[in-house]
Amino acid sequence: MSDSSSDSDDEEHGPSKEDCFKEMLKERGVAPFSKWEKELPKIVFDPRFKAIPSYSRRRAIFDQYVRTCAVEERKEKRAAQRAAMEAYKQLLEEASEDINSNKDYQEFKRKWGTDPRFEALDRKARESLFSEKVKSIEEKVQSMRNAVKTDFKSMLRESKDITSTSRWTKVKENFRNDARYKAMKHEEREDAFNEYIAELKSAEKEAEQAAKAKSDEQAKLKERERETRKRKEREEQEMERVKLKIRRKEAVSSYQALLVEIIKDPKASWTESKPKLEKDPQGRAVNPDLGKGDAEKLFRDHVKDLYERRVRDFRALLSEVITLEIAARTTTDEGKTAINSWTEAKGLLRSDPRYNKLPSKDRESIWRRYADDMARKLKQSDSKEKPDTDGKQQRRSSDPPRRR
Repeated sequence: MSDSSSDSDDEEHGPSKEDCFKEMLKERGVAPFSKWEKELPKIVFDPRFKAIPSYSRRRAIFDQYVRTCAVEERKEKRAAQRAAMEAYKQLLEEASEDINSNKDYQEFKRKWGTDPRFEALDRKARESLFSEKVKSIEEKVQSMRNAVKTDFKSMLRESKDITSTSRWTKVKENFRNDARYKAMKHEEREDAFNEYIAELKSAEKEAEQAAKAKSDEQAKLKERERETRKRKEREEQEMERVKLKIRRKEAVSSYQALLVEIIKDPKASWTESKPKLEKDPQGRAVNPDLGKGDAEKLFRDHVKDLYERRVRDFRALLSEVITLEIAARTTTDEGKTAINSWTEAKGLLRSDPRYNKLPSKDRESIWRRYADDMARKLKQSDSKEKPDTDGKQQRRSSDPPRRR
């Protein structure tokens, strides 16, 4: 039988060479994380070392072994640490009453420091877990105190007699038989009551502020609505004013056209003319868009304009007919001229239609003003010619005598 077949039989009926190699490493005390070069002197002479003929294979088995040992060691340490922490937590739970009354770590250590569960953990872990326990106890106590305070405030809230101005000394007798009153520590009752009163005042203040804000908002809304309404009214009034102005302008224009059509005599009276104007089929004299008194005022403006137009025409007639040349001419032996005799002037003017259109009572007065103006002009003309004449005479007197 060959060597290979015998090796195969050994592997089938016993541990493999690799297992033997690992067992050797364990027996020789090869530690996790150990180095090949450091452990080699311990194992090189062992027959199981030589049973693995390949150097690289030996090294690979060694590296795998130390890695596996390291993993196992870490697992064991973590498990041991967890167990120690759980045991320490159990110790803290058992010491809860002591910790609740005295939260000093050194005091806890003096009393429980000899317990194996205390010594199983390092100082840092012990202090950290102790602080967590203290915090947990404080939170639990605070939660219980908050619950008691909440119940106490509920008791106060149920009383309809308590307001934001109530005093503890006046109302505390009403609650002495209530379990919620007894559950609160004596020294904390008044503080809780004052806190509740502060909450009432704060709620009242918030309600007042909310009511004021709502009132202010409503006031602003009303003000905006009022401003909008006023603006709309102003716009409507302005539109109505513009429309009224346009209608009045049209009414005035129509009425003035009626006056031109009907009233042609400047001597016409309002009393006599009004019925004629009101008979207009178009109703221009009774148009409601004409203001009170507008019809009469426009009538008087119209006849005044007629009169002034005829006065202007008569004055134009005077200036056309009675010129300076005519004014200086005498027509009789009595020395009458067109500017000193109304009779002479009438003879020159009456053939023109403009003469008869002006009322007779005004003709002479206008002629007289015109005649006075012409007389002044003639006088000024004579005064300008006189110095020239005097100068001429002076020059003649200064001439040397003619020879005979």
